[in-house]
Amino acid sequence: MLEWFIEKMKREFGVEVKMEEAGYESYAFDHEEIDDLLIPAEHVAKLPNPLLLEAFMYVDAEGIEWIAGVVVAEETRERLYEVWIKDGKRIGYTIYV
Repeated sequence: MLEWFIEKMKREFGVEVKMEEAGYESYAFDHEEIDDLLIPAEHVAKLPNPLLLEAFMYVDAEGIEWIAGVVVAEETRERLYEVWIKDGKRIGYTIYV
């Protein structure tokens, strides 16, 4: 999935990311733990509880922090939801369910 993040950063935002400069973490959250900035409540309601969130992070040369959060189905790894955050502000999302 890290390759997906790097490709999408280049394609969608014109930002070149080197594999070794990108971070990755995975979290399991109950619905009540999800902040509205990350995923609005009306979107959370459509996702499994608890949900598995994979987070991809990158800080560019100007110090801008980019985060992609992807909710995946635990068993199949199918992408259910995608959110993009730039410097603490949500700039896009896609609901797959």
